[in-house]
Amino acid sequence: MAIFYSIINFRSYPFEDMEETASGDNCQNLCEKANEDVISELRDDILCYMLSFLPTKSAVATSILSTRWRNLWKSVTILDIYDDISGYHKNPFTYKERKMNFVNFMDRLFIHRNHPSILKFRLILARSYDFSCVNAWMSHLSRWISSSAIMGNVEELIFYINFPVRLPENLYCCEKLVTLKLHGHIRFDSLQSVCFPSLKALHLEHLRMLNNTAIKMLLSGSPALEELELEMEGRDSRRSVHICSLSLKRLIIGFFCIFVPYDQSYRKKLTIDTPNLEFLKLVDFASEELSMQQADSLLQADLCFGYQTGVFNVGIEEYADMVVQFYRQISGVRTLSLSNFNIRTLLGAAVSKFPCFGNLPTFRNLIHLEVRVCDDYVWILPDILHCSSNLEVFVLILDEDAYGWNWCAPHSVPQCLSSCLQVIEYKNFQGELGETEMLEYFLSNALVLKKMTITYLDDFKALEVDVLKRLSTCPKGSDACQIVLIPKHKRSFDVANMHRASFFSESLTY
Repeated sequence: MAIFYSIINFRSYPFEDMEETASGDNCQNLCEKANEDVISELRDDILCYMLSFLPTKSAVATSILSTRWRNLWKSVTILDIYDDISGYHKNPFTYKERKMNFVNFMDRLFIHRNHPSILKFRLILARSYDFSCVNAWMSHLSRWISSSAIMGNVEELIFYINFPVRLPENLYCCEKLVTLKLHGHIRFDSLQSVCFPSLKALHLEHLRMLNNTAIKMLLSGSPALEELELEMEGRDSRRSVHICSLSLKRLIIGFFCIFVPYDQSYRKKLTIDTPNLEFLKLVDFASEELSMQQADSLLQADLCFGYQTGVFNVGIEEYADMVVQFYRQISGVRTLSLSNFNIRTLLGAAVSKFPCFGNLPTFRNLIHLEVRVCDDYVWILPDILHCSSNLEVFVLILDEDAYGWNWCAPHSVPQCLSSCLQVIEYKNFQGELGETEMLEYFLSNALVLKKMTITYLDDFKALEVDVLKRLSTCPKGSDACQIVLIPKHKRSFDVANMHRASFFSESLTY
C-alpha cells in the first residue's frame, strides 16, 4: 500500500507557481494541492491497471481506502494468488480454519467480480498440505479454474501446485491462451486431448508425473508454439523424451541427474525434432543418448552435458561418439557456448584416442564461441578453434577453483586466428604463468585482433601492472590490438552504470 500513499502525495505544478510570493494564503493553497488525492481522480481503467501489479489480496485490501476504491478490485483482469496455509497442517484446527478462509476468499473473489473475464491467473499453493484433503482441493481447483471468468478470454495461466492433482480437462482447450506455466505435482494420466491454437509459450517445470505421452500431446495440440521450457529430474520415470514441433523457435531443456544407478533395462533418450528452432539451451545429465534432427535454422546453442561415470549404462567411447555426432548436427550455429562438462568429454576422447575426436565438425557459420574450462583442459582449445574457421569473438571462462596450469603452444595455428578473430575475452584470470603464456600465444598469432579483455579476480589486483607490462611488450600479430584489464567487481559496476546512463539519456529526450 505504500506505493499508493507516496503517489497520492505527489503532484507536478507549473513553474509559475514557484514564483508566487510565499504568503500565508499561498502556502495554505500549496499544502492543500499537495494533499489532494490525485490517484482517486484517475479513470477506473487506469486504477485497475495499477492494482493489477499487486498480489490479489493486496488489491482487495485497497477497498478500505474510500468509497471510490471499494469496488475497483472487482474489475482487475489479473489475479495473482498465493496461499499462506503452508506449515499449519501440523495443527489440525489451525490448518482447517485457514484452509476454509482461503477457500471462502477464492469463492467470493469469483462471485463478486464485475469484469466478465480474466486475462492472467497465477496461483501458488503451498508445499505443506494435509494430503487426506487432496480430493477436496481438486474439487475447489476445478471450480475456480473452470469459472467462466477464467476460461473465457484468459491469455496467461501460471500454476505452482505442490500436491498431486489433476487439472480440469477444459483447461487444456483454451482458445485464447498464449502462455501456460505448470510446476509441481500436476498429474497428466487422464489427459485426453489438448487444443491450444494460440499458445506461444509453454513452461513445464519439475512435473514429476510428466511423461513422453503427455509431452507429445501438449506439443501436437499447440500448433503455434514458439517457446518451450522443460525441466525434469533424473528420478523421473521416463525412458525417452521426443520434442517434435514445426513451430518451435526457442527451446530450453534441463534434465538433472541425482547420481543414482539407472535401471539397467533401458537407456534414457532425448530426441529433438524442431526444424525451425533458432535457440537451444540444453542442460542434460540424465540422457544417455542425444539426437538433434533438422537443425538448419538453429542460430544459437548453449550446451552443458557430459558423461556420468557409474551412472550411465552406455560406455564412455559410445557416449563420446554420440556427442561428436550431436555437434555435427548443430554445426550451422552462429553462437555456441560449451560448458566444462562438454570440454571434459572431448578431452577424454582425445586422451583415449577415440576415432570420433578426429571427426569433429567444422562450424562453418560460427562467429561467437564461449567456452568454460578447468585449468587442465586448456590444451584442447586449439583443436576446438581449428573447427571454427570464421570465428570473430572468442570468450574463455576459467573455473574459479582452478589451481594449476599446463599450457603448451600447439605446432599449428588455427585459421581463425590469422584471418578473422577480432575479440578475445578471458574471464577469471588468476595470475598463473601458464595463463600469461596462453594469452601471449593468442596475441602473437591473432593477426586481425582488435581487443583483448582480461577480467581478473580481486585477489590478484597486485599483478595487474606486471601482467599488463608483459603482455604489452610481447610480440603481437596485430598492432591495432588493445589490451584491457578489468577487476571482476568493476565489470559488474560498469555494466550497472552503463544501464543507468542509458536510462537517463532516454529520459532526457522526453
